Amino acid sequence: MSKEKFELKLNNPLPQGVADALRTQVEKALSFLPDSGSGESGKPFIRLRIDGENAGKGYRIMRENAEKAVSIVGSDAASLVRGVYAFIEKFCGVRKYTYAPAVRQKEPPALPDIIDEKYEPFFEYTETDWLSPHSTEYSFFNGLNGTRYRKLPDEYGGSVGYISGFAHTFTNEFCSAKKYFKSNPEYFALRGIRRVRSQLCLTNPDVYGIVRQEVFDLLQKKHNPGAKLQIISLTQNDNLFYCTCENCRRADRKYGSHAGTVLEFVNRIADEVGAAGYDNVAIDTFAYRYTRRPPEGIKARDNVIVRLCTIECCFSHTIDDESCGANADFCKDLLTWSEICKRIYIWDYCTNFCNYTGIFPDFGTLQRNMQFFYESGVKGVYEEGNFQMEAECEFGELRAFLISKLMQNPYCDFNALRDDFCRSYYGGGAQYICRFLDIITENAAHRHLSIYEPMTSTLTLSREQIELCDSLWQEAKSRTRLAEHEHVLASEICWRWWKYKNRVSEFASPFTLRKQAELLKKDIAGLGVTRLSESTPFRAFFISMAHSHRTHAKTESVIKMLYRR
Repeated sequence: MSKEKFELKLNNPLPQGVADALRTQVEKALSFLPDSGSGESGKPFIRLRIDGENAGKGYRIMRENAEKAVSIVGSDAASLVRGVYAFIEKFCGVRKYTYAPAVRQKEPPALPDIIDEKYEPFFEYTETDWLSPHSTEYSFFNGLNGTRYRKLPDEYGGSVGYISGFAHTFTNEFCSAKKYFKSNPEYFALRGIRRVRSQLCLTNPDVYGIVRQEVFDLLQKKHNPGAKLQIISLTQNDNLFYCTCENCRRADRKYGSHAGTVLEFVNRIADEVGAAGYDNVAIDTFAYRYTRRPPEGIKARDNVIVRLCTIECCFSHTIDDESCGANADFCKDLLTWSEICKRIYIWDYCTNFCNYTGIFPDFGTLQRNMQFFYESGVKGVYEEGNFQMEAECEFGELRAFLISKLMQNPYCDFNALRDDFCRSYYGGGAQYICRFLDIITENAAHRHLSIYEPMTSTLTLSREQIELCDSLWQEAKSRTRLAEHEHVLASEICWRWWKYKNRVSEFASPFTLRKQAELLKKDIAGLGVTRLSESTPFRAFFISMAHSHRTHAKTESVIKMLYRR
């Protein structure tokens, strides 16, 4: 195909800048220079058009044998752009694994004589953390459309996301404690005999009036009537200090859950927003910790999103694993929420927040969980990973790629995608790293795994398994060079961190612990890692680590003295 001359022909033209950008992408992918003429030359052409009837709610890629044409049809501008990137990826052999330049896996194959591929998104909202998802081009290739890290240009169809803060907006963005707590403490949650500034009293009518006005002020400033969906987050703060005043307790009893009190408040706001004609705006709230239990006797309005959070779940077993108690409880809640809310989003977790640099062996659950979310009627997914990440460590880039692809299609060939990424990212070390991933995934399946799991209980490996894993990393390092070698070294940090925390292998002896720990510290710092956990900066942790090593140094001195005797 690279030898053919294709012309980019637009029906229902996009803005010229967008058309030029798409032309550039096609040229890069196919290594040809399409003419910019009107299509009268008789050459084969790529036709782009917007046509909701032909494309459904997504895009459709077609080729008619008679004229050797490729037609990419989108239901709207965003779907058309996605269709172009899907064509480049699937039919031109180009991948965007990370924020680095796109990679051509092989020479573009000859196009099939007949193509008819139709795609409709599985979720209306897709978002994750890590490094590469910050990239706009990465997001186009891999199907991310949220606004947490990038705003996709409006002329490309724009993003789906939050025009307010993303989360924990009560007392921060709406009815701010900074503004109101000193003068009106009654606006805030009663705990015992005191008001606290970190949650609202949602049965106070003045609080409703303030939040309502702030929501409409926000809409005046940021509403885009042409956007597909804009979301305003009205969400509890990140603590358990819900209001216990008599009115709030009465509402909680009425609905059988703290969630009922919140949902009643949010429904009222949503009703007013809908009545004002903001048809493309949804009001979002949490089912999180004390509000996770579904309420009775109330349903969410159609323009309300409930974000159900998996924070209490086990991540070494699939969400629908009935033998895992924590996950079985979550499944019941999801089923009940789906009966009272038409627009459930999932806030899921995919890192260890106490050990960013440590192994988080959840690879065996990622695909089935995403399938289960889709099959349960979930409309949007946010996968919270290392949101403070500034440099690659653990398997952040691999996990970001796999999660993005799973949100694009939960039924994709997961193992093929994993192996494909590893061959590109780790080069000659890929097969050894894939084997390591298989070992830790299988091992993790025999125990529970929380997002705050100590490294000492994340895996239970025998001496033989540890030695095997060490040898796999050595092989991976010996078979790579340049960038691929750097990728291997960065990912190996998670294995070294696990060994350090478990005092095994090179960290087992008190005679070598300090030296090996200092090497680990140096290598982590060399990557540019600034945080080792959600709450611990790099420097603060290693100050405490140095104190720990001084204790081990005393032990070492005693041992040496005993040997001398």
